[in-house]
Amino acid sequence: MIDAAFASGQNDDVEAVAKFARMTHPRNVGEIDAMLAFYRSGHPPIVPADPVRNMLAAAIASGKDADVEAVAKLAMDTHPHDAAEIEARLVAYRAERQRLRDEAAAAARAKLAAAKIWENWKGEGQIGASQSSGNTKSAGLSAGLALSRQGIDWTHKLRAQADYQRTNGRTSVERYLVELEPQYRISDRAFGFGFGRWEHDRILGYDTRWNVSGGLGYKVIDGKTMSLSLKGGPAWRQTDFISGARDSELTALGGLDFGWQLSPTLRLTQVASTIIGEANSSTNSLTALNAKLSGALSARIAYSAQIDTTPPPGIESVDTQTRFTLVYGF
Repeated sequence: MIDAAFASGQNDDVEAVAKFARMTHPRNVGEIDAMLAFYRSGHPPIVPADPVRNMLAAAIASGKDADVEAVAKLAMDTHPHDAAEIEARLVAYRAERQRLRDEAAAAARAKLAAAKIWENWKGEGQIGASQSSGNTKSAGLSAGLALSRQGIDWTHKLRAQADYQRTNGRTSVERYLVELEPQYRISDRAFGFGFGRWEHDRILGYDTRWNVSGGLGYKVIDGKTMSLSLKGGPAWRQTDFISGARDSELTALGGLDFGWQLSPTLRLTQVASTIIGEANSSTNSLTALNAKLSGALSARIAYSAQIDTTPPPGIESVDTQTRFTLVYGF
């Protein structure tokens, strides 16, 4: 009878027959137990499936924190008697994920610390052109470059812009600008900054204009989709006019930098600064809307305004320009 149960391979039948054999043949208990042990070594008991535990194990294997938390909550709700075990697995998972994040952050920080000044720069280049004929003949070119480098405590920003246009045989726009701004992180939101700007715009009456400033800034909003930072400090400005005159004075600078990710493909930015001086106060503003086309390529419409309270004679105090450009990020 025992041999027949062993041959069937049914664990429940084997256990039942072995129990009956022990009861009916007490003198052969040792032999029966030896035969049962041999059978068990080759036929381990079948553990019934546990879909909740299997689902939790699959979620943990995926490494997706939101899925793990959701499955663990469901498991504890449906299996309250196993809540302690499930919570223990969840705590262990969280600890391991935090360890991996800490290791990745430490590795990234070490990489930044070891990087050379010319490494880790990111940026974008933009270019646009226009041409018209008929009653008014004009051709224009607009090009720009923006670079940034994020370090452990330092952030460097560099921007260059060139605009040129001829209308009916005469130059109507000739503007060049270069800005450099290093920032030092004081806290998560506060920072110190330096600022330098060189401008050339003969149409507005000056050959070169230098602005140098430094001060403090604060990130009022620092979110994933929206950011706003304000800054201010003393400044020095020198202007070389096309008439040959030169003016220099101690001024004050205030500025803002705003960004809003309207959607995955649309971003609105606003950068503005005002330099307040005794002889002249000037404001530069740039509003841009970026639309992502594909990959690193975007289209941009930008509106810039420059306002001088005391421009040279014959020059309008407000000068605006609208640009349509293609932007490539790298």
